[in-house]
Amino acid sequence: MNTKITPLHGNQDHCSSLKAQVKSVSDNCILIDTGEGVINSSKAFSCIVDPQINDIVLVNVVGVEYYVLAILERPLSQEMTLSFPSDLKMQLPKGQFDLLASKDINLMTAEKTQVFSGSVNMTSSNIDINTGKLKANAKDIDAYTQNTTLSTNSLNVIAKHISQKTDVLVRWVENVETLNIGNLIQKIRKNYTSHSDQAVITAKQDMRIDGERIHMG
Repeated sequence: MNTKITPLHGNQDHCSSLKAQVKSVSDNCILIDTGEGVINSSKAFSCIVDPQINDIVLVNVVGVEYYVLAILERPLSQEMTLSFPSDLKMQLPKGQFDLLASKDINLMTAEKTQVFSGSVNMTSSNIDINTGKLKANAKDIDAYTQNTTLSTNSLNVIAKHISQKTDVLVRWVENVETLNIGNLIQKIRKNYTSHSDQAVITAKQDMRIDGERIHMG
């Protein structure tokens, strides 16, 4: 049995490609020179590189419409701008994403920047953070440093338990230091020396001074 195949011809315009040079670029139009004349064209949706003046581009002609498909040559500069008309999502289900630059990397956003990761590692010779408000929540914090300098107008520390261990502790208070303590126990292994212009020690009940020798006066 002979099978008869009848082709179905869709209503599609004739398509062709040509090479052109960009003469001007605006928000909604790219003016190109095809060699036969200067005409208006649009950037194809899949062309993510923004054309610049004097670029040599590949143009697809569909009927009376001209679409810039790709940038073939950029004679003056090698700078490139990737432009997307709306949201962008990149997926690497089975791969790794590496971003390498010999100079700076700048990340700018008008709203929020979020990072979600199982682990974040940062290595740098210098890190500067400038922000109006910094909030950090962590279960445990381990910090190791040679020198630490903290300058602030007000410092509030609220903790259930504080332990300090150091070889030398120097504290300089210009005006007043106030301690409000339930019980104060001091164990000094060697000498205890206190100097002041005036000294007042008061107790509501007992006061005891005990030692092998007590010098007064």
